[in-house]
Amino acid sequence: MTRPVREPGGVLLVALGLSAAELRLAIDALYPEAASLTILVDEDNATLVKTETLRADEIWVYAPLGARGFMALLRRIAWRRFDAVYQPRAQPRWLKYLVRPRPPWHLTKPAPQDR
Repeated sequence: MTRPVREPGGVLLVALGLSAAELRLAIDALYPEAASLTILVDEDNATLVKTETLRADEIWVYAPLGARGFMALLRRIAWRRFDAVYQPRAQPRWLKYLVRPRPPWHLTKPAPQDR
């Protein structure tokens, strides 16, 4: 059962390029403390999300979007006004520089004491 999505606020986990095990560990670290947890997954992890029950309040799938879709994704991240963004893999490194206003962005593996 998902919790209500908190807008503005909550935590975004940028899970692009994470393995299934890394994704589960990151979710386990963030979910208990976050008011709401949104996960941005790539197409590979989208199938994992569909086949398993992951503790997340909202899941966004990053797929080839084209220029308009990519700009919409950046706006969506900015407009949600997350309390924090965790991006365990630094790729794509440039993503954080394209989001304005930018929430606190952590290029590290999430740990419960980070919040």
